[in-house]
Amino acid sequence: MLSSLCLRGGGIRRVLVATKMNTSLDRTKAASHLWSCRQFSTDETKSSGGGYAVVDHSEAYEAAMQGPHGEQLALARLEGKGKDDPPFDPFLEEELAALEVDGPYDDEDGNIIQAQQDDDDDDDEEEEEDDFSSPYNRDGSIRRSKSVLATLRAGFPAGGQFAVVELGGAQHKVTTDDLVVVNRLKPVEKYKIGSVHTLTDVMLVASSHKTLVGMPYVKGAEVDVMVEEITRDGKVIIFKKRRRKNSQRRNGFRRDVTLLRVLDIRFPESEKEHYHVGRDILEELDEDRTELQSRTA
Repeated sequence: MLSSLCLRGGGIRRVLVATKMNTSLDRTKAASHLWSCRQFSTDETKSSGGGYAVVDHSEAYEAAMQGPHGEQLALARLEGKGKDDPPFDPFLEEELAALEVDGPYDDEDGNIIQAQQDDDDDDDEEEEEDDFSSPYNRDGSIRRSKSVLATLRAGFPAGGQFAVVELGGAQHKVTTDDLVVVNRLKPVEKYKIGSVHTLTDVMLVASSHKTLVGMPYVKGAEVDVMVEEITRDGKVIIFKKRRRKNSQRRNGFRRDVTLLRVLDIRFPESEKEHYHVGRDILEELDEDRTELQSRTA
């Protein structure tokens, strides 16, 4: 199988096609050629702000989806079916039949029973409002149905794009809707809660069919984030003791952190139109769930 590697930066474009090597000498020559080409591209693009390597693995992805890996993912997609159904109640049909015959007031305290049912309905409505007031859970993860969660845990791909960004002196691998915890960003007046920022220090950006590796950064790639919260991290205990010296010290430390929500990941303009598996695949899972519920209703 052929795999192409394009080094882009400034005004140069070099294409290196690496085929399957039969001898160790050929593999060594190919590795040295690739390294020299990469070094040449990096040195020449220092003045232009950096280049990036384009790895097109669409053919390998499609071949894998046609093989055993694709069959395994098809089984993973079936893993979530039935997870959203209500628990089985063997006496439900009998209770419904009794209500149809006798009505809701089948004893002397019928009014109290009706009031209790109304209170239960109000409690259920309040729980539903609490559940769907925010698209995110309390831990910051995105809210999904049980069937979709079971499908994703079984190995089904969530689609979309991911990136590796440099932020606050560290590298973070992020995707859309992720919650990133970093050291408090300064100045605080700039990174206020609710403010949206565009990160350009993107070291790698990739999808299911293509990967762009920065040298050191991918020029033109952007990641949009929103400041969701400014708080302090959990307490870390620092305990020091000097034995036989009657000396010990116990201190606590809480780190100042900023919580960022990843809103969008964008490829450079020249690579935006390539085909890849998007996040709409999760919408298809939700459509399958609603269709299954409508059939069983």
